[in-house]
Amino acid sequence: MLTPEEVQTKADEIRMNGYTMIPNVFPADKIATMLERFDPLLDEKRAREQTNRGANRFQMHLPFEVPFADPLLYENEDILAINENLFGPDQILTYFASDTPFPGSDYQKVHLDCRLPFPEAPYGVPTYSVVLNMALVDFTEENGPLELWPNATHMIAQPKDMERMAAMMPSVRLLPKAGDLLLRDARCWHRGTPSNGTRSRPNLALVYSRGWFRFEGTPYRIKIPRAIWDGFSERMKKICRYCAILEPDGHISDAA
Repeated sequence: MLTPEEVQTKADEIRMNGYTMIPNVFPADKIATMLERFDPLLDEKRAREQTNRGANRFQMHLPFEVPFADPLLYENEDILAINENLFGPDQILTYFASDTPFPGSDYQKVHLDCRLPFPEAPYGVPTYSVVLNMALVDFTEENGPLELWPNATHMIAQPKDMERMAAMMPSVRLLPKAGDLLLRDARCWHRGTPSNGTRSRPNLALVYSRGWFRFEGTPYRIKIPRAIWDGFSERMKKICRYCAILEPDGHISDAA
């Protein structure tokens, strides 16, 4: 676990640069088990649906079940501590999915991952939503790494002509290893890059936010099986209060 001083440093990195990384969180055996389950799920989706994030690139919502629903991921003490430093005591989890380019994918447009609550303001507001990413394979220059603009792009309240502006600003291509965690302000400008690798490059994505902010619409609502929900700590039930509970008979009930 991170020390309080390290938590403060990680939170300040997000405030200043828009992102931070925590290496070597997930052991190799857990990553292998996730990947063994992930690949067939994505292959099924790829066979029946068109790409939904550009050429040869897929977003896929994940079932909140083993092996993906691992407390080391969704209730990671270091991540929750960093979030609390950023948000205060009230945080929620509202998104559980993945983003995966295949060989032949192209550049995405430069974008951010959430709406702006005060787009009329001249500057951004403190961090209110973060994306937690975990690599299931090593990112390399060849397999379509995430390109990110860390120069306070998360504090621009009214981004206009992002492609032109991004072309004039320095960026970084992040190369996490399998099992590393990336935590980034959801507003930080970024894009996927072309993959020329030999296989898909899966990346899990969770979104935590301040209690008053969440993605809108049912497609993003996490459905948590009743057996997992009943095993949650009271803290985790509060964090997931805007999720849905998937009952044994298949019907959906509200968590809150």
